[in-house]
Amino acid sequence: MDFKDQFKFEPRYGILICKSCAFAVAPLHLRAHIAKGHAVAACYAISLDSARATSKAKEKAAALLADSLNADYRLPDPTSVTIPIPLPTDPPLPELTLHQGYQCAQCDLVVTKTVENQLRLQKHFNKHHRSVPRKRGRQSKIADIPAMEKLPMTQDVFCQRFFVAGAQSSFFAVYVPPQKSAREIPGQDAAICQAWVQEQLAKDSLEREVREKRYSSQVSKTEILPWLEKTRWPRYFHGLNVADVAPLAYAANPITEPALVLLGESFDRLIERAYQSICEDKISVFDQARINSFNADGPGEHDRMIIVKLLKSTSRAHKGIWKRLLCFVYRTSQLNQSTPLLHIFTEAQLFHLGQAVCLAKKLSSL
Repeated sequence: MDFKDQFKFEPRYGILICKSCAFAVAPLHLRAHIAKGHAVAACYAISLDSARATSKAKEKAAALLADSLNADYRLPDPTSVTIPIPLPTDPPLPELTLHQGYQCAQCDLVVTKTVENQLRLQKHFNKHHRSVPRKRGRQSKIADIPAMEKLPMTQDVFCQRFFVAGAQSSFFAVYVPPQKSAREIPGQDAAICQAWVQEQLAKDSLEREVREKRYSSQVSKTEILPWLEKTRWPRYFHGLNVADVAPLAYAANPITEPALVLLGESFDRLIERAYQSICEDKISVFDQARINSFNADGPGEHDRMIIVKLLKSTSRAHKGIWKRLLCFVYRTSQLNQSTPLLHIFTEAQLFHLGQAVCLAKKLSSL
């Protein structure tokens, strides 16, 4: 593939878009962009071995290709030439990244959809578009407020931008047609499909947050078990069918889940060694108070040392809960698990959990 095929020139706007990076590159930045992000391809384009090439040789290759692209398209400098932008009714450019955003209801200012940008846009509206700017705190009633100021300050839009930094790097609104059925969506509209999915996920997340806030507002702050209030288990399981969730925390089955049984036995030995260390005063009282507290802010005035003088039945029950929690973690990490839960494992968590289960399976086969 020719190196220049990595870029697309848009004659309507006079910009050169890097396809793999999904943004336009200004002519003054073209050389540095190629040298930093596409040095290997640049060396290959001029038949230079990138593995043996020096940094100066790579910079020279980037300079040659940048000069060639500038000569072919005569790119305008955004610092001195005004580059036209698409109309709000124009479809998005497929080579540019498509974002969800907010647009000021009274002007063309567009920002990406974040909480910080929404606050920024509200301050902009208050400063530039209100006849009587609002002050902080509770608003007093004002007579004869223009009807336009009573409308929402922002509106949801899809947006793009040419440059990621520097002159004329502001976002502009583009038109994304209403969602169609999967069969009607052409293959080249992958960015639009992705935007629809992100929009739906954002709506689902917002609805979930509203439900959680409504539920948490009903929970008393004088909860008998502060551990439940701290860990938020009630909110985690709110709305789920207990009959579907309970089997995920059942004790390990020795016949079908021998690896989990071995992990549970290893857990028992770990607890026993910890118990012996406490009884032999190998752990200081300060460390015991810290371990015994579920407060991440550190030990407080009411913290106590770990209570180790328990009845055998009590100790067995506590260990059983933790082992069932371990089973819950493993079962919810499986792909065939169909109950919708709110947590998502990180790659590191899945890796270490898989390693532990793999070692347990090897031991069970001995």
